Amino acid sequence: MRHASCFEPRPHPLTRHPTYGTRASPSTPGVKNVKYLLSIPALALALAPLAASAQTAPDGAAPTAPGSTAPSAAPAPAPAAPAPDQAAKTTPAQPDQKPLMWRGTTFTFTQSVSSTTLGIGRDNIGYEDDQYGLDFVLSPQLYLLDLEKDKIFVFAEAGVTVELTDSGSTTTRNEPQFRDTQVGVGYNRTLWASQDKEWSTGLGTKVRYNIPTSKPSLEQGRYGVLSASASLTQKIRLLGEGAAGLNNLTLTGGLTYSHLFAKSYEPVNGDLERTRQNASGASIFSDQLSFRSMDMDRLIPSAIIILPLYKDLSLTTQFRLIGRFKHDFESKDCEVVVMGECTTAGRQADRVTYVTDSTFDISLSQPIYDMFQINIGYNNENLTLSEDSKTRNPFYSPNAQFYLDLVANIDEIYTKASGRSKFDLPPGPRNNLPVAGNEYGMPSF
Repeated sequence: MRHASCFEPRPHPLTRHPTYGTRASPSTPGVKNVKYLLSIPALALALAPLAASAQTAPDGAAPTAPGSTAPSAAPAPAPAAPAPDQAAKTTPAQPDQKPLMWRGTTFTFTQSVSSTTLGIGRDNIGYEDDQYGLDFVLSPQLYLLDLEKDKIFVFAEAGVTVELTDSGSTTTRNEPQFRDTQVGVGYNRTLWASQDKEWSTGLGTKVRYNIPTSKPSLEQGRYGVLSASASLTQKIRLLGEGAAGLNNLTLTGGLTYSHLFAKSYEPVNGDLERTRQNASGASIFSDQLSFRSMDMDRLIPSAIIILPLYKDLSLTTQFRLIGRFKHDFESKDCEVVVMGECTTAGRQADRVTYVTDSTFDISLSQPIYDMFQINIGYNNENLTLSEDSKTRNPFYSPNAQFYLDLVANIDEIYTKASGRSKFDLPPGPRNNLPVAGNEYGMPSF
């Protein structure tokens, strides 16, 4: 009988050997003692690997029981998972999760009503100065350079306005009118910032062109307005970012210069030919709408104060002094014909070629999930001097307006809808000036 297979290495010799636990056949005398002698060393050889595996088990692990499958090598322990805050810091941002190039893009719906319409101020005779209107303004913005301290962006503004009261510039009831369209480029630089970002100083510059798309601008022969502005912004820590309110104070001082390009110094309309008399008394056709010069240049110093009151509720106040420079008409040899002779008209030595407007604006702003913002404010912009050459109250005039802005931050809506909001991405600058402050004609910025 062949028993050499008993000495071959087997993983499970006790379970696979056919003679263990059985009796010998009666037809094989004397084989019982041989099997017994041979089975002792075979059993010892079979139990040796099991004993060795039980002695070399890893710390803290139970030894492998006889009759079970022993692993060839213990697996390496899995690395501990990082804490959630550490995982967020070590996980690199995906390539497609960069800040949006067009962040800062907004759509604004504004309702504005004059103070006299609400019964505040003087009692008007008639309703010529009462006004209630709607504005719809789209303000796209696109970043060309988006570094930590330096940013270059292009922007535009286009909109439609509808006056619900009796308008003096429309021919049909509630006629929609295009607003003047603005396009421009801006540059912002952080000059200095503290380590906690609660103190900072920034510089901003803008160059924009005002395209005459509104009805008044088109009917006055305007080609457009080119303007350049510079501003300095200082952020001052009050109670700090951890406080519920009065966190920091933001002060912005700016200066804007603008120049008007037009067909003439006076408003003209080529479609309107009025019959007038010239200096010699002959009848002529004229497209001139008035005998006063338009504002050919403007110089506007401004100051903006932004103060967070409680959580996201903030107070914004703006002051401006709009210097309006008019053209000084030169004398001609034949301005008036008297007794058949050409003469030059007399001119006042103290004639006025420079007037000023003052602007006061105050508003409360409350964002809603960063996707929308509500601005409730009051705006007054009028001549600094009244008809009697006395200084007017800068905080009120019959042309003062109350307004309500509903601003949709299109980039933030897209960010949350697409799931990008879980990434810490910088926001884009928003326009702090109210839509109600941008009037027809030369831009009031």
